[in-house]
Amino acid sequence: MNHIFEWNGPLYRFLLKIFELMLLNCLFILFCFPIITVGASTTALYTITIKMVRNEEVSLLGGFIQAFKKNFKQSTAIWIFLLIIGSILYMDYSFLQQYSGPFSLLVHISLFFFSLVYLIITVFIFPYISRFENSIKESIGNTLKMAAANPSKIIPIFIISLFPFILMLISPYLFVFCLYLSVFLGFSFIAYLNSFLIVNMYGKYENEKDFIIS
Repeated sequence: MNHIFEWNGPLYRFLLKIFELMLLNCLFILFCFPIITVGASTTALYTITIKMVRNEEVSLLGGFIQAFKKNFKQSTAIWIFLLIIGSILYMDYSFLQQYSGPFSLLVHISLFFFSLVYLIITVFIFPYISRFENSIKESIGNTLKMAAANPSKIIPIFIISLFPFILMLISPYLFVFCLYLSVFLGFSFIAYLNSFLIVNMYGKYENEKDFIIS
């Protein structure tokens, strides 16, 4: 029992991991300002958490800044694209509340399909960029192909990623709690959990010639 409290024992490693995730969370939030840099910051976040999961040597501060700079242009372009598409989808849903025409069911199905594709790209594109080097078009295409080929892996990632946001809508108390937790640990912890599933999903693609590892 005493070995739990030993130097470099399980408790020490657990507390060290929590500290690293807290520091990483602070870096993520800091580099998200201004809002336009959210994409590059998310890519840098997953660069670090994926390396942590793979037990690779990584410097939190130096590695984060390096990944942020390296993927800034591509991640920012994709983030702006997602903001524009998200705004269009929001307007479509607002319009749909007032629409009751003969093609209402078809419109609902089409909007659901496009929303699903949008969510897949939003959740998976930045982890993809953190690990592979492709053009924007290839990155989006490969992200969708990998998601379609691995439905059993993307569903848990969706649940982990979206659950805190759903929880925030249940009550004002949960909203404040999740917001408070996000400031200290939430974003990095979610990315860390997702990285276990993402690393497993990426494993069979990393040696294929269609994918170039960054």
